[in-house]
Amino acid sequence: MLVTILMGLIVGLLGGFFMKVSFGGSTLVGFIVCVLVGLVGSLIGGFLGSALKVRNTVLQFVLDIVGACVLIAILKAVM
Repeated sequence: MLVTILMGLIVGLLGGFFMKVSFGGSTLVGFIVCVLVGLVGSLIGGFLGSALKVRNTVLQFVLDIVGACVLIAILKAVM
């Protein structure tokens, strides 16, 4: 459980960083929001990885970050 939360935090922070660098502006802030975005982004990336039949853990980690970026973009569009 702790590893999952830590991975969610890392994925959420990296996704927020890449979105800020790519598109500028503010990103989602707060520890809890970063963890939640990272966890849901990891789920999105996991679905992408299983659909693409990815077996490489590094590529899966990249897909998790892409999933977090997609989620951040959706949240920014809604808010």
